[in-house]
Amino acid sequence: MADIDYRSQHLQEAKAERRQKRLTAEWTREWWFRLLALLFFTELIVPFVLWKAGLPASTDFLKEIAAAAVVGFVFAFMLLRDRIPGAILLILGITIIWGVLALLEGQAVSATAWGWWRLFKYPLIGIFAYLIPRWPPDFARWFFRFCVALLIFEIGVQLVQFAMGAPPGDSLAGTFPWKGVGAFTMFVFFVVCLGFGHWLAPHQARWMLLIIALGAVGSMLSVTKFYLMALALLGVAALVLHLVRGGRFRQLFLYIVLFGLSGAVFLPVYNNFIATTRGLKPLQEYLNMESIEGYLFNDGKGDEDGKYNLGRGLAITYAWQQISSDPITTLFGFGLGSRTSSTALNVAGRGLDDDIYGGVNTATLSTWIQEFGLVGMGLFMLMNIWLAWKMIRHARHTNDPYLATLEYGLSLFTLLWPLWLWYQKPWVSGVMMILYWVGIGFVFRQINQKPKRRPQVAGRERAAIVPADDFLS
Repeated sequence: MADIDYRSQHLQEAKAERRQKRLTAEWTREWWFRLLALLFFTELIVPFVLWKAGLPASTDFLKEIAAAAVVGFVFAFMLLRDRIPGAILLILGITIIWGVLALLEGQAVSATAWGWWRLFKYPLIGIFAYLIPRWPPDFARWFFRFCVALLIFEIGVQLVQFAMGAPPGDSLAGTFPWKGVGAFTMFVFFVVCLGFGHWLAPHQARWMLLIIALGAVGSMLSVTKFYLMALALLGVAALVLHLVRGGRFRQLFLYIVLFGLSGAVFLPVYNNFIATTRGLKPLQEYLNMESIEGYLFNDGKGDEDGKYNLGRGLAITYAWQQISSDPITTLFGFGLGSRTSSTALNVAGRGLDDDIYGGVNTATLSTWIQEFGLVGMGLFMLMNIWLAWKMIRHARHTNDPYLATLEYGLSLFTLLWPLWLWYQKPWVSGVMMILYWVGIGFVFRQINQKPKRRPQVAGRERAAIVPADDFLS
């Protein structure tokens, strides 16, 4: 029997270890990372520079070019690898059904194409992330810490703006320009979900409490009164998930106490620091029925664009009235892009022509109800439930705490998509959407990755190997 060449084996193991360290240290030099970094930069910094230069939002076209480059690589990947992910087939089906429906309604092809791009731009970036063959082993930890560092940076920019005399409000939103409080708030909620995910995965509350505190500071400066309500709903969802997976009651009790204390601190600070200085009502006065009804069913015009700013409750009621004209429209809506417009491209969806308000500013949920009807919204909810179920299931078995952090955090954010769509226009909040869909693509790459087969070891060599569990016991 030939002797085993242990020297050659050790050399191969050392070479593989050096290669792994080199990949870990140099993955930021990979072309795919640089392309994603360019796209993220065009969403985060370029709009802020244009805003400070006094240019209108319609001049911000660089992010569309960068996104188109990423989407081009998606289709190039599929051609080179001769592989079509299932998500592409889903996109194709939605395009055929709701795109044809819009064209049958007499909508221009350009408006339908623009609506398609607005709907699928960021999900295609997620498919690009999924198609990346080799992710670095520490990417989940890097991603989580990057999101926290970016939140700290944005809060720092807010504080600098406030110190320079900018009043708290819609324009005090860090590097998010053109009254970017909506996009800033969605980014804050996304990072808060990751904070809850970090508490659910390694059971560490320090990062979660830090993120909640940072979110409270940023929300006070941007006068986001919805922060406490969303935080409460996120907390309830995290508690349910904690109980379902068999969490300890003692940790749950401590968590409830800490959450209550954070609310007790937020209320007086907001009332004394923001409400008093800006002449606003204290936060508790927004909770009476008259204030809630006025908030939900407001129909006043905006001061700048002259469009009606419908309250979130009135917007849903209006959307339902619009699609209730006949059964087909109720089920499928007016079609892809029918409520989408672009000033720079001079295109507008067919549904805007029949708008009794002459153009309205509403959250995305109202728009999607009119474009996709009950069938489309039901399909969207089923996809969210499936995504969350896959991630939660994998998080319970992975040995990587940071991967579990991303999976739990992304699951919480995914399950609450109806809330985000009701509150804001998150589907066009570029910074948050890039982080979300890159996270989704990375996580599902790990979920669907086939485990590597362990090489067969000769009998004498196998006997000399001590299992790790036995060695450590």
